[in-house]
Amino acid sequence: MTKVSFYKLAGDHTLALALVCQLVQKSLAANQQVLCLVPDNIAAQQLDEMLWGFNGASFVPHAQGVDHVPVAISFDEEPGEHHQVLINLQAQIPTWFSRFERVIEIIYKEPDYEQAKRDNFRFYKERGYQLDFHDLSERFKL
Repeated sequence: MTKVSFYKLAGDHTLALALVCQLVQKSLAANQQVLCLVPDNIAAQQLDEMLWGFNGASFVPHAQGVDHVPVAISFDEEPGEHHQVLINLQAQIPTWFSRFERVIEIIYKEPDYEQAKRDNFRFYKERGYQLDFHDLSERFKL
């Protein structure tokens, strides 16, 4: 069954993208492929740029779209071939989330978005998914 982790941040969308970069690097170190589901093309471009410059000591193989690459950045309605790690930055839960071994939901400061993530937490909990919650509000800052 899919494992679901929530990460709560005190910052905004930019801080969330920085956390995504760290989570992507950690997943790659564990030989896991990642699909980063973002809300729109602007967020996709921002994350793409951040991944290029995230860590000068290592290369994060990534691309926009759902092509079969280690790290895909997409706002498409389909996941492509990915099935290991889904990092969801969209407010809603994609219908195909359960095909992934792990789903990561990022919560950041934006009232409507935060409420959507609360609803997502309730959705997963009511269906019996294993949930982890990590409050990084005080520890993760740019």
